Amino acid sequence: MPRYFFHIRNEEGHLIEDLEGQEFADLAQAEENAMASAKEILAEGLLSGKPMLTGAIFEICDEKHALVLRFPFSDAARMPGTRP
Repeated sequence: MPRYFFHIRNEEGHLIEDLEGQEFADLAQAEENAMASAKEILAEGLLSGKPMLTGAIFEICDEKHALVLRFPFSDAARMPGTRP
């Protein structure tokens, strides 16, 4: 299975790199994981009284470290989906 890396670009433009990555059958499953993870991060921030990170973006890269998808956290806040 292909490995995808879920880097986070924060609202200030800084990149937090995912050095381990995760294996998924395809990019669609990786995108579903990005949405669930973004929802979880947003919910944790909201519950702890921290500012919402709706300006953050997952930059998903493949095993060759090529960018294959950008998933804005703001999309996760607007889209229905599975519970994180």
